[in-house]
Amino acid sequence: MRTLHAFVRSESGQAMVFVAIGLTALVAMAALVIDAGSWYHANRQLQTAADAGALAGAQHLPTDQGTATTVAQDYAQRNYAGIPTPDVTFPSAGEIDVSATASTPGFFAPLISSVFSSVQVKAHARAAVSVPLLMQNVAPIAVKNTAACIVSDPTCYGQTKILNFDESQLTSSTIGLIDLRCQSSTSAFNCGGGPGGSVLGGWIDNGYPSPLPANKWYDVKTGVTVGPIDHSLNEAADAGRTLFFPVFDQADATNTSFHVIGWAAFVIDPGGVVWGPQTKELTGHFVTFIATDLASGGPIDDAPDFGVHTITLTQ
Repeated sequence: MRTLHAFVRSESGQAMVFVAIGLTALVAMAALVIDAGSWYHANRQLQTAADAGALAGAQHLPTDQGTATTVAQDYAQRNYAGIPTPDVTFPSAGEIDVSATASTPGFFAPLISSVFSSVQVKAHARAAVSVPLLMQNVAPIAVKNTAACIVSDPTCYGQTKILNFDESQLTSSTIGLIDLRCQSSTSAFNCGGGPGGSVLGGWIDNGYPSPLPANKWYDVKTGVTVGPIDHSLNEAADAGRTLFFPVFDQADATNTSFHVIGWAAFVIDPGGVVWGPQTKELTGHFVTFIATDLASGGPIDDAPDFGVHTITLTQ
């Protein structure tokens, strides 16, 4: 009888050991699951910070890598307070890389092992600035590439420019009216004089309603058109509204079409519109512009860049 009692007590003791081991393993697994979730959340937060830094810094490319670095680091640290200063590099003139690290503590896992007292998470983001594949809200005034500002000369932006238009001498004009509906891969075409003044004025007020491609020939708007255009241009000037102009590098020999190669952003000064039958001039300044609703195009090294950009995360 005593032998049986001793056996039962022995079995009971072994069961308690197994229960204790099982509970310890269960607690350890729970601790790792809880802390792993915390580490994953920290990693996602750090990735958001790196993304924000890259997108913010890219707005200063390709001309000002110093400011791009400062802004990228600032935005990353705003989105994840307390992280070490991120590393910022530039794979190319139009790209910025932001790499960030952070140490995140474990809450329960250190009870298992000191190895889990702090885990380092890492994040990397790359943003690229490019010219738009297509441009929206374009005004029907083309500007010569030699008159437009280009990003290789950043001091040009904000400086007063006088743009003039002589319909009889498009090759020497710095601007010209353009029929945005009429485009072709060659200059040998004519759409018949273009739309009337009220349509052109509407395009100045609201922009052309469809996205437009570059590297195309666009028909010249011929004929005297003054009143509606003058009114719309003055309204844009008074409002300080940015207008998006096609940029052309040449007019054809018959003065019937422009070859558009890119896009520029221009702000007309109040009182800077002279638009009559004989003299047509715009006084204002070119600005840079970040378009957030357009498809990105090729790298800026591969296309004329007049300051209208798109920014995308590429990594």
